Amino acid sequence: ISKRCKIMMRKYILLALLPLCLWACSEDEIKPYHGEQYLYFNHLKDGEEEEISVSFNNYPTSDEVVVKIGLALIGKPFEKDAPYKLVVVNEEVKEGETPNALPENYRLPESPLFKAGMPKDTLEVVLVKTDNLKEDVKLCLRLESNENFAGSMPGFDQITIVFNNVISKPMWWNSEVTKLFLGTYSRKKYVEFVTFSGISNFGALSTAEKRQASLEFKYYVAENNIMDKDDKTGQEFPMEIPVD
Repeated sequence: ISKRCKIMMRKYILLALLPLCLWACSEDEIKPYHGEQYLYFNHLKDGEEEEISVSFNNYPTSDEVVVKIGLALIGKPFEKDAPYKLVVVNEEVKEGETPNALPENYRLPESPLFKAGMPKDTLEVVLVKTDNLKEDVKLCLRLESNENFAGSMPGFDQITIVFNNVISKPMWWNSEVTKLFLGTYSRKKYVEFVTFSGISNFGALSTAEKRQASLEFKYYVAENNIMDKDDKTGQEFPMEIPVD
């Protein structure tokens, strides 16, 4: 079954359960409402990728990256912040498959809470850069039932974050960027640019924004006499920024 078909099937399952939730809400007018709330990763419902991919290569000045994952509630919103249960799933890994992330490479909220009065909330997961991230690792998270939530939706209860610290040229640094804006790629130039500008995804900018950011970086390089460095030989030379 294609990924699109899987997503559509999940949506139909979700819609099929909505009448039950509405019925439970109507029953609440007569007697107290207990245990009929469902929590799910709405990142998946909205048709996003089932895996969230992160590379510390795109954040050269950061040792930690916060990944925000959308959560949603089916049922009556809570009057008080409601604790929910989040577990790490360490799957069996066969040879050639992506290994599970080590505990030192992530931090989860100690006592995750779903905010009172809200139909949606956000789970924040902190990824931590260490020297062992030379290849992809995966962090699988699953929502489970507790005293506040009856459970989750099939296919919406588990999400995977795949991350690494593989140093490479960012995909947005293409021939246009090389020719018109930032010049030839080097790791030193990339780190200096992100440190100065705070821009990690240059490719998401408009042409005018790219030019402005490149000009400001060019002036900064000239004023501070910043040198470039060859990634292979380590030899330093003047940093060239072609934008004008």
